[in-house]
Amino acid sequence: MSAAIKNADIPRVGAGTPGGTWFRSYWLPVSRSDEIFDIPKSVKVLGEELVLFRAKSGEVGLVGQDCPHRGASLEYADVETKGIRCPYHGWLFDVNGNCLEQPSEFKGKEFCSKVRQKAYPTKELGGLIFAYLGPDSSDPPALPNYSPLIDHGGARMHEPVRYFDYNWFNFFENSADPAHVWILHGESAYGNGSWGSRFFDAKDPPDFEPVETEYGLKIVLSKPTNNGNGFVIDEMSLAFPSILQIGDTEFVHGNADPSDLNSRGSNYEHFMFITPCDDQSFMMFTVDYYTGPQNDFFGRLKELRKRETPKQNVKEYDRRPLMPFRGNVRAEDVVTQGTQKLLGDRKEHLGTADRGIIMLRRMVRTAIEDAMLGRTPKGVDLSAGKDGIVRIDSFVGLRDSL
Repeated sequence: MSAAIKNADIPRVGAGTPGGTWFRSYWLPVSRSDEIFDIPKSVKVLGEELVLFRAKSGEVGLVGQDCPHRGASLEYADVETKGIRCPYHGWLFDVNGNCLEQPSEFKGKEFCSKVRQKAYPTKELGGLIFAYLGPDSSDPPALPNYSPLIDHGGARMHEPVRYFDYNWFNFFENSADPAHVWILHGESAYGNGSWGSRFFDAKDPPDFEPVETEYGLKIVLSKPTNNGNGFVIDEMSLAFPSILQIGDTEFVHGNADPSDLNSRGSNYEHFMFITPCDDQSFMMFTVDYYTGPQNDFFGRLKELRKRETPKQNVKEYDRRPLMPFRGNVRAEDVVTQGTQKLLGDRKEHLGTADRGIIMLRRMVRTAIEDAMLGRTPKGVDLSAGKDGIVRIDSFVGLRDSL
């Protein structure tokens, strides 16, 4: 079976595909809670056109966009206490897809019990709405209590939802490729003279190794301290199916020194939840959580990110659509990731610096195989601490040894 799962299966998420079957093993964020109002919201998830709504009872529903009666779009439906009512003939559906009313039918001729709208279970956690698109909606796995979504003595910030017009895996596997950081981004992310620019110095880059974890994979970057008594560590974590956790923003953006941390690690969590819309687009929900001593950490972070403006002079004859991009981390990512073809459709020549990429793809193929065979893939059942919180560890700081 393992030989049947190919790299080309990874990026494709439509219903019935190996990658799509794998993704449907997990809870996926589909919206911020504060972006659901008194009207339906159209969302596309794993290639399916859906409608998200909050009934006046407070329940959240995620149903197929097309009404099963005559196919009119429920994006324009009316939201009521019991559910969502199609504007065409008034059929009413609850959050579970049950047809409750058919006012266009003569009394006694209704056939509600024979009609069911496609519907998926939803849960709210920490300001996000998650949905489970698996085959058995009556018995979904538990939604992990991801650390930044659970209040534990810090401050939370939701960044604006971002939408991308390229494949989700191009973005996700980028974090398993640390060598691009000191080549593509250079000083863009960190600023001249900052700790980040010193750690990710292209003339003296850090060592790195990919390490398998319960939740997926993490990239452990390391560099000896100046006095030779230990190592500076910076970890980037990739949790299955598509969560990134990067804890170094407190330092690489804030120009702090990791010696401030000693061995306790960062006070900052930066979770990026990636939900594929289809094979050519995805949405990203970013949640930050800070437990440190600075009163206005998020305000400072916003100001620092405003400085990430392209520094590239564009020639008057340059008609390339993504110019300028040098000097802005996010623009640099779009230019490189967004111009790649889907995995399986492009030719590659991988080297030793791509060992994180190679390991990640192998692990994802195994997880897809598990899903196809009815086994529980990595990242579905995650261990929680005594406080019930699931932590995706990304240590940043000093350690005596690797």
